Amino acid sequence: MHEDLKDSGRESGLPPLLGASPGVLVLGSFPSRMSLSTGRYYANPRNHFWSVMRELLSLEGEGIPAWEKGLTDAGIAVWDMIASRRYQQGSMDRDICEEEVHDLPGFLTTHPTIRCICLNGGKADDSFRRAMRAMPLPSSIRVCPLPSTSPANARYTLQEKIARWKVLLEYLGR
Repeated sequence: MHEDLKDSGRESGLPPLLGASPGVLVLGSFPSRMSLSTGRYYANPRNHFWSVMRELLSLEGEGIPAWEKGLTDAGIAVWDMIASRRYQQGSMDRDICEEEVHDLPGFLTTHPTIRCICLNGGKADDSFRRAMRAMPLPSSIRVCPLPSTSPANARYTLQEKIARWKVLLEYLGR
């Protein structure tokens, strides 16, 4: 698979993970190499995303497929700002080049129940702000820049990330 990507020069991200009526959209930057190879968001076991979600939502079950179901059942959708990028060996956000972003306004029109967008890290925030400059969001949607759950973000402990990410609970009708 990786040889084909290198030959084409571009690689695409994953489809959105969502249930029937999401209230929260978590937007990352672009899936890690491990996530691309497994087809699952936040597949790197060192990424704190699933630890944060398990703590906040009391997700049951073992492993990402069970947690994905708990997440979507709770009303959280997951997607990335970047639809495709030039092929790169690693997963570091700082190395992303020639990014093309998803049609976020179209996505929000299709999913009008979304009331909060949680931006997972600085690159997601930067890509979001650039893409949305000319297309303001409805005032009913809150945008929450949050610390990256990536293992590269050592600035925050897991407990500090959980405390910051708790904001999404306000939009889940809990």
